[in-house]
Parts: sequence; C-alpha cells; structure tokens
Amino acid sequence: MPSIGKIYSIMELLREHSRFGLSNKEISETLDIPQSTCYRILSSLKKYDFVYQRKTDMRYFLGFVHLRFAQSLLEVSDEATVCLPFLDDLHTLTGETVFYAKYSGNYCVAMEIRGSVNTRIAVGQGEVMPMHCSAAGKAVLAFIPRKEREKLYNSFHFQRYTNGTIADIDALEEDLKKIYQTGVSYNHGEFHEGINAMATPIFDRRGRVSGSIALVGTAVSLSEEKMSRFSRNFIETSLGITERVGGRFPEWLVPGKE
Repeated sequence: MPSIGKIYSIMELLREHSRFGLSNKEISETLDIPQSTCYRILSSLKKYDFVYQRKTDMRYFLGFVHLRFAQSLLEVSDEATVCLPFLDDLHTLTGETVFYAKYSGNYCVAMEIRGSVNTRIAVGQGEVMPMHCSAAGKAVLAFIPRKEREKLYNSFHFQRYTNGTIADIDALEEDLKKIYQTGVSYNHGEFHEGINAMATPIFDRRGRVSGSIALVGTAVSLSEEKMSRFSRNFIETSLGITERVGGRFPEWLVPGKE
C-alpha cells in the first residue's frame, strides 16, 4: 500500500473510532501495517496536528487541523451555504435527519446535516456516501452521463454493506432509470441494516448534477409511505436550491410540468 494510502487508511480508521481513539497496536493490526511503520506515520501526522495522542493512555485521535480544512471547503461551497435554510425547513417538516451531500469524484460527501438518527448509525459532516447503495449517491449517479457512469463502476467494486445492497450493474441500472424519471432515489436498508433514506439531486450552472439532499431515519420511523409523502417536498427543495445557485434543473422534474 503506497504511503498516501496508509495515511488515508489511518485517518479514516481514526474517524470511525473518533469517540474512544485507537492505540498504535490496534491501528497496526486492523490495517495490517507493521507497528514500526504505523508509529512513524502517526508521529509525522502528530507533528502537523493531523492526529493527536492522549497522554493518559497514549491513544490516537484525529487532530484539530481537519476543522480548518473543513471550514475552508464549506466557505467555498455555495451549495452548502445555500442549503442551510432549506435543510432547516425540511428537518422541521419531517422530524427526521436531513443532509446535503456534495458529489466528489467516486462518492458523495455529507457537508451539512440537520438532526440525528437515534441509532448506532449517525450521519456526520464529512461522511462518505457510496454511490451505488446510498440514496444520496444514487440520486447523483442517475444523472451522470452513461459513459461517465460506466467509468465510475470500475472504482466501486460494488461492495456489499447489507443483504439488500445492489451489487449487480444491470439491477442498479434499472433502479437508476426510475430515479432519472422521477428525480427521487430510495434506499431501503441497502447501506445500513434497518436504515431507510431518500434523496433528490441538485444541479449546477452547467446543468450537471453536483450533489443531493437526503432524508434518513430508521425503518420504523421512516417508512416507505412516509418517504413517498415527502418526495414532492424534496423535489421542490432541490429545485429551489438549484435555482438559488444559478443552476439548471431538468424540466421534466419541475413540479407542475410532469
């Protein structure tokens, strides 16, 4: 694994264990990196505040330098800023967690969140949403040109997160056709067991899909009927955000024109 790959894997692992941190040995064993190599990388990361080490038990955590980078990204993301009042309204309307996810290469990243899922699964700022099995990801994937989408498939590896994860290109393409026609993406336990979600796309000034807004909750609190009931509200919100950033929304998805 190249050095940058090791660094990324370590920081991602620390993000997943942000509450209790990890020891050098735990990181080494989890990632199958020699302890000496792991220690050298952590020492370098600690020097620049990418990680910090708690003195009481010598466990490692993500450093606060990441906050500066995150703030810089948010400041230049027009959509993230524009989305805030819209997310507040949707959170009030639904009583569930809502978030804005920005399309970034091979995945979507949660940028702004309102509310929280009261389970072991929570959506955090910077959370990566896989394109093939998250509602936020599929809402974007459906509007990426077919040739670009086929290139993306090579990077997915179609990882199975649950028994419901779509891991077949043909089945995924059928799902994406429906999303393209309606503008609404659904996820019934595909990414996390017992967690449902829906999402609608946002478009930039060139008319290219640039992100999505999503609703997420437990399968108990966020039923299929409830998601269907809120789908028009999310389409209208996606339209509103797209227009606010000067984007071009597909005409066939504009409420009243279908």
